Amino acid sequence: MLFSKKHCVEEVIVLFLGENLRNLRILYGHSQTSLADLTNISERDIWQYENGYKNPNFEHVNIFKKLFNVRSAYFYRDDLLINKGNNININHISFRFLQG
Repeated sequence: MLFSKKHCVEEVIVLFLGENLRNLRILYGHSQTSLADLTNISERDIWQYENGYKNPNFEHVNIFKKLFNVRSAYFYRDDLLINKGNNININHISFRFLQG
């Protein structure tokens, strides 16, 4: 079944910055293991978040922001929100089409 564009909703996927999570973890003196124990998030998930293999759900982001006393926005790319005209790198944008 084909859907025309007018029947789809475009959703921009926000990119999580795992490097920022890693920097905060190190700044606060946590290993991935101790952060996993403290947050009840698996060590594997933390490793995947930090290395860009997986994006955390909003519940996990909320745990990190409360623990490290930062805003949620600290963990996300904001350079895609700035209008740069024709200088937008197409490789930094993801779309998911949902039936509307």
